[in-house]
Amino acid sequence: MTDFAATGRKKLLEIDGEAGVRVEEALNGICPDLARYLIEYSFGEIYTREILDNRTKEQAVVAALTAMGTAAPQLKVHIHAALHVGCNPEEIREIIIQMIGYAGFPATLNAMGTLMDVLQETGQTLSKVSAHAGSEGRYERGKEWLSRIAPGQEQALKESFDKINTDITRFVIEFGYGDIYARGILPVRSRQVATIAALAAKGTAPSQLRFHIGGGLRAGLSEAEIVEIMLLVSIYAGFPAALNGILATREVVTAMKEGTGR
Repeated sequence: MTDFAATGRKKLLEIDGEAGVRVEEALNGICPDLARYLIEYSFGEIYTREILDNRTKEQAVVAALTAMGTAAPQLKVHIHAALHVGCNPEEIREIIIQMIGYAGFPATLNAMGTLMDVLQETGQTLSKVSAHAGSEGRYERGKEWLSRIAPGQEQALKESFDKINTDITRFVIEFGYGDIYARGILPVRSRQVATIAALAAKGTAPSQLRFHIGGGLRAGLSEAEIVEIMLLVSIYAGFPAALNGILATREVVTAMKEGTGR
């Protein structure tokens, strides 16, 4: 029989280092059973699964917690964890910046403040070199980046939104892809990991989640990897969000195999 408590503590130390130990100690003083569930399920059962590596898991969790905007202490712990498992400060900053498009500027600014607190605590610094791709050619650049995850999506956006306001498609393409995706730093696969985790955790945009699941598959993620992201989400946003994400993944995979998905 698997000792999930022992396995979980070992994984927690691997992921979070001493910060994770302090979390368990604090919970033991309030509710030992809650500490037990945290260790056994979150780290003994979910984090020990091997389909995603630790860096990818923490990229997903930082994105989800940033987008949720309701768990600043946990975001701080997981920014520490992301650094601990090998993410560099610029990668973490990039994940947070990407959340502008899915959670808005307030959530992003709050998360950036948390990142700065962690870097101050750990004595690390961020590069100040601009990664902005430039103001010229934003639309064409954005269209090219968008086509990497969804060929033909420009036309789909126009068909949906031009009858309302022709600027909507331009804003999505120029800012979301011509500015944000074009910054580089993160590969498209990692950007889709972050976006899928964020949208699944928020649970408020099912059509956009399905779109980005398809984009994740086109960017090189497998169905199994996307399901693993959803299982991580069960820890931070609960089972309803995770189960909805898993069902959405199956729907998108089936549609793509049948040739009916975008």
